[in-house]
Amino acid sequence: MTEQNRSTVVGFIGLGNMGRPMALRLVRAGYEVRAYDLVQEAREALRAAGAVAAESAAHAATGAKVVILMLPNSSVVRDVVTDAEFMQALDADALVVDMSSGEPAVTRELAAHLADRGIRMIDAPVSGGVSGAKNGTLTIMAAGTAEEVEVARPLLEVLGKVFAVGPVGSGHALKAFNNLLSATHLWATGEVMAAGERFGLDPDVMLSVFNASSGRSGSTEAKWPRFVRSGSFDSGFSLQLMIKDMRIAMDLCAKEGVPARLGQRALEVWEQAGAELDPGADHTEIARWLAKDHASASPERDQPGPKEPSARSMTTTNDAPTRTDAIRQAFEADGIAWDDGWEAVCRLDPEFAEAFRRMRAVPWTGTALSPAFKALVELAVNAAATHLNVAEILPSLRRALDLGAEPRAILEVLELSATVGIHAMNIGVPLLVEVLEERGRTGPEPLNAEQLQLKERFIRERGYWHEFWDNMLELDPEMFRAYVDFSTVPWRTGVLTPAEKELIYISYDIAATHLYVPGTKLHIRNALNHGATTAQILEVMEIASLLGVQGVTATMPLLVQELRDRGRWPKDKSR
Repeated sequence: MTEQNRSTVVGFIGLGNMGRPMALRLVRAGYEVRAYDLVQEAREALRAAGAVAAESAAHAATGAKVVILMLPNSSVVRDVVTDAEFMQALDADALVVDMSSGEPAVTRELAAHLADRGIRMIDAPVSGGVSGAKNGTLTIMAAGTAEEVEVARPLLEVLGKVFAVGPVGSGHALKAFNNLLSATHLWATGEVMAAGERFGLDPDVMLSVFNASSGRSGSTEAKWPRFVRSGSFDSGFSLQLMIKDMRIAMDLCAKEGVPARLGQRALEVWEQAGAELDPGADHTEIARWLAKDHASASPERDQPGPKEPSARSMTTTNDAPTRTDAIRQAFEADGIAWDDGWEAVCRLDPEFAEAFRRMRAVPWTGTALSPAFKALVELAVNAAATHLNVAEILPSLRRALDLGAEPRAILEVLELSATVGIHAMNIGVPLLVEVLEERGRTGPEPLNAEQLQLKERFIRERGYWHEFWDNMLELDPEMFRAYVDFSTVPWRTGVLTPAEKELIYISYDIAATHLYVPGTKLHIRNALNHGATTAQILEVMEIASLLGVQGVTATMPLLVQELRDRGRWPKDKSR
């Protein structure tokens, strides 16, 4: 045990399959580890090994020079990092090391949040699985300033080999790309092994040859012999976490303008497996799923006659892709739903479709907001009563879930959007007062004690006040009381940060179908006061700007049907 280890307190938050053996290695290396997990048994196991069993994340951070986070996703990391007690517990010179697999944009956002309070943060996700965590042979992708990485290096080297990969967020980007490759290798290996066994090849011979040839990969060298051929399927990394990382990688590809067609197909296969397997399935279970899928499917060569093209197949009668094909593939790579409406637009005016795709990509290629939060903004715009675009609500909902948004966050967005109806009072009551003044009203009556308490409560729970509520409070205190009760629920029980709530308000106030100017300005001011950036507010506005295209997407299918009824729409889809 070195003197440095004796004097270094390490907070370790997250004692799951990977976190527990990692924390144990730090204990055995002589560090004083304060370990915390929601599961009491996990904390007690570390206590038995010599760690301090912390009672909360804040307790784990108290007095720690380095605080390691090994958590399921960025949403959970955000909950920890933005917790007031956790922030207060951190020493001024503490270093937060996020070793989870997270979203790079969220990581950068949280690093900036901590930096504003004088706290340093790096991301250092790992590869190597549970065995690597136990043996100290993990590959660690450390991202941050050179100085910050060097502060963490001695501790990280207890856990594995450290690679400095760039500025904060780079580690999570590289980890996502690594897992996209790993998942694609495992998928390809599963198909080849299933086909080879059906042909009559010995699986062990196949693996021996692959591993001595150019077809080798981590799947053939480690995953297949250890977890698939053994029948254990217990690598310690879940299939759902693999899918999460693949989605992060695909989102990064889209932001950088890389179509990543193979990655998209791999993600579709994994998502299908995820829908059919148990929620807690190990990621190596996809091998068993693929084998079953192959076994139940007849080879195409045994199916005589021509096959009907799928909905995703080319739209021409020959093998040459059309301009419509290229646009459709670009839409799908960007996550834009393709339907008969866009098919029709591409027949008549492909330049419009391409221009829309480029405009739609602007907010999604930005990094100010996380992809999951952008999907929540999109949902807020579509679900607001002033717009209520029913056709787009389900795609927006699915996109939010796919990008990792929690159901509670989605409900909170809807709760915030439900307050849009109060604008009837916000606009109507001042107009009523103007008319009453025209008829001789001399001025507002003084607020009584109960009304003043209501005003103080609103300010306390919402953090601000606007003069247009004075008249409503004076003339209709019962309605105002009910509105306070209704509108403050997500502020008292919600999971979004105050800044995020204000950004959601901006999204539907600024939408063209509402364009509530007083509210937009008010919530812009509030969002900035809560720490939102100009770039984040602009990305919200960019997303809201896209709803105008729904006039096209809602009308084009009707036009196509009418033209078909009149015999004026060609049956051949080729251009």
